[in-house]
Amino acid sequence: MAESIITFFIEKLSDLITREANFLTGVDEQIDSLRNELEWMRSFMKDADGRCKDNERARLWVNQVRSISYDAENVIDEFIFKVERQRQRERGIGQLKLLHDLGNEIEKIKKRIEEVSANKSKYGIETLQFGEPSSSSQQSSSSRRQRRTPVVVEEVDVVGIEDEAEKLVRQLIQGEPQLSIVSIVGMGGLGKTTLAKKVYNCNDVSRHFECHAWIYVSQEYNIRELLEGLLDQVVELNKKQQREVAQMTDHKLQRELFGYLKERRYLVVVDDIWNEEAWDSLKAVLPEATTGSRVMVTTRNKEVALHADMESLPHELRFLSEEECWTLFCKKALPKNVPPVLSPELQKVGRDIVAKCGGLPLAVVVLGGLLSREDRIPSEWAKVLKRINGKFCEGHDQITRILALSYDDLPYHLKSCFLYLGVFPEDHEIPARKLIQLWVAEGLVQQRGNETMEEVAEDYLEELIGRSMVQSSRRSSVGIKTCRIHDMLRNLSISEAMEDKFLDIRQIIDFESPVRAHRLIVYGDLRKYISLNHNCPTRYLRSIFCHNTQLYYENFSRRHWRFLCGGFRLLRVLDLPQLEITELPHEIGEMIHLRFLGLRGNYLTSLPTTICNLINLQTLDIKPTYALAPCMQDIPNAISEMDQLRHLHMNWGRILGPSRIENLRNLQTLSEIEAGSWIEDGLAQLTNLRKLVIRGVFNSHREALLNSIVHLENLQSLCLSTCTFNDDKNILPTLIFSNHVHLYKLQLLGRLEKLPNLHEFPQNITHLNLQGSCLMQDPMATLEKLPHLRTLVLCYKMYRGKILVCSTGGFRELQELELIELTELEEWRVEEGAMSSIKRVKLFACLCLKMLPEGFQYMTTLKELELILMQAIKARILPENVGEDWYKIQHVPLVVIKDSYSRGPRSY
Repeated sequence: MAESIITFFIEKLSDLITREANFLTGVDEQIDSLRNELEWMRSFMKDADGRCKDNERARLWVNQVRSISYDAENVIDEFIFKVERQRQRERGIGQLKLLHDLGNEIEKIKKRIEEVSANKSKYGIETLQFGEPSSSSQQSSSSRRQRRTPVVVEEVDVVGIEDEAEKLVRQLIQGEPQLSIVSIVGMGGLGKTTLAKKVYNCNDVSRHFECHAWIYVSQEYNIRELLEGLLDQVVELNKKQQREVAQMTDHKLQRELFGYLKERRYLVVVDDIWNEEAWDSLKAVLPEATTGSRVMVTTRNKEVALHADMESLPHELRFLSEEECWTLFCKKALPKNVPPVLSPELQKVGRDIVAKCGGLPLAVVVLGGLLSREDRIPSEWAKVLKRINGKFCEGHDQITRILALSYDDLPYHLKSCFLYLGVFPEDHEIPARKLIQLWVAEGLVQQRGNETMEEVAEDYLEELIGRSMVQSSRRSSVGIKTCRIHDMLRNLSISEAMEDKFLDIRQIIDFESPVRAHRLIVYGDLRKYISLNHNCPTRYLRSIFCHNTQLYYENFSRRHWRFLCGGFRLLRVLDLPQLEITELPHEIGEMIHLRFLGLRGNYLTSLPTTICNLINLQTLDIKPTYALAPCMQDIPNAISEMDQLRHLHMNWGRILGPSRIENLRNLQTLSEIEAGSWIEDGLAQLTNLRKLVIRGVFNSHREALLNSIVHLENLQSLCLSTCTFNDDKNILPTLIFSNHVHLYKLQLLGRLEKLPNLHEFPQNITHLNLQGSCLMQDPMATLEKLPHLRTLVLCYKMYRGKILVCSTGGFRELQELELIELTELEEWRVEEGAMSSIKRVKLFACLCLKMLPEGFQYMTTLKELELILMQAIKARILPENVGEDWYKIQHVPLVVIKDSYSRGPRSY
């Protein structure tokens, strides 16, 4: 791990030499010498990576190197801070003193390096046998690129729980009408959540209950967050309702939730609950009505299950049998396109390895992920078995040690990325976008060819998923949306990270103890931590993350900000989500080392001009959450000075005055920003843009958009909208995307002069959203020919005609279709052979549509039909009336009907 620390610092030294060549006259040779010394250290440590844990001398030496690297980084960061502060204050004095002090500090560091280097020889560390590096760490860049193919854990990989799943399904849909609790109990890694998900997603279960919800509790839970999430899922709140819920008192929220569930047959999964207090907090909103409702609980603690329902015996998961373990191992260790035919020698070694897992599915999966990267020859697998036998003895802790073995086997560039997962709360669904941006900001991602750092980081994440160290939660057609880490692996990452001083975690009770790590995760009130530590902040601290158990800070004052900005001015990452603030103080500009500033979920309406002093900032995320009312966010025009900016996430940003936005050549994300003169002045120069969202497009912007977007050939996602969907005066430009081979998602929200021709659409588009287009000609004739289209949303006056026709062979790849508020649509024809891959259809408030198309009976892949405010069609499909249209959809597993948007569904 110290190797990655040195790597980041060497890059910082190189940047300093390049940027400050003139200023550093007199100490440039000293800095260059320091860099060379560290390069030699890094080379040795890279070879020793992960293989010196069992040698006390080597471990001590690594700690010394880490300490030197941290101290050297402090010297350079303080120097950069002082130089930049002089520039901002337009002072030229003090340069000689700064250089003199820097030179002295560098000499001290070099003397320490000489001592440590001498110790390496003196105590025989150079002669230690670290063993051969794993084949994983030697893979070429071409093999890494092959890993871009998503590795997804399908349900077919589930082994040994089929019988248990059937029993649980019967328990849920049969039995007494009174509320009952179905509990799944077992140790961590035994597959409780896997089994619960299999049952929850079962078609029979989905159709039986009127509303469903899944909430993760974990050890650190926030009851308010859990209740809001529960209500959001069962009611499917729109944004206005979400804002209303956020303003409710706790008592009113509980009353609303209880009242809603009382009259419905509901299924709620309470996953990973640890104590009785958490259950008692949730129980109050779960009515014991005679509607046949069920609650499914997963827990490691049998006492919690019995406390929830003394009348219902918990379902205790068993360990896998030897053959089940072997089957699961083969699914993970062998690629799916390779027949699982193994030589007798290889099978014997493999079975010996699997036997070490003790029947625990998580251990089997992780070891399978490890072996999937090794050559399938007995000698290579025997090396892994030897490492297990040599390092671990039988005992209670053996499973944890097996998981640690997979961590040790990670290539050095993945170790720090894995440890970084410990900054997120337990059972947290981690946005891949945020994780990747944090990895880049922290310097954990290495440059590779012409790829962006984000593309390399995405490969890192895919490899961690492929190794089963991370779980993919949600994917889009182009990559990972969210991921999770099993809590046993999270515990491993935290223990390893704290041992390496990679991060530290503080609860309210230990706020006053010193922090010796580079990253601090605070659970509790950050104000208290700042107040206790602002006078003596840690010299190593570079990142602060806060997970506030109270959810919102109501009194985060300017005084706290001053303490934070002044006392922790060397921070690289500051992530304070749900910080209820209306303005940032001008002192924020003093934190010139910031690379990531995350304030998602706020009331900010403007940014101070000093924000532009953050010359190293890569990610600025000040987007409000759904609970907050939309608002304009003013951006100072000097933002163009922040030339390292890569990602800007806002609500509706508005650049004040003229701006040289063309200077932001590194910008990849610009979302969401108001149209303005900046489009004409510099948008075409932002050729690294991947995501662009522009609001408030007027006719005066059309030509500039046409001329600019044609140059943005790296775009992956584009959204353009006029001020409102009722805006009939302003027309969005008809863009031609012949050169945009990476553009997969397109949203055009506003009136169109005409629908683009087939050749004008992006050739690889998978997601298309058209709203308020006011088209009179049937769009399906063009859209159904888009070869890769998977999701299509036609919404609110998009089509003003009366008939839609989906032709035979059209929409071959389409999986999701939504028709929303097409109020003039009277007839929809679907020919046999159309939409041959469709999985989900949603119809919302198409009030003149009187019947479902005949072609629905041929859509054998359709899994879900959702009808909202579709009274005429509802009357034709009700099964108890043997409705005229029921035969068209009787094969669909899930049909959901809602009489209003805020009321619960009826399922058939």
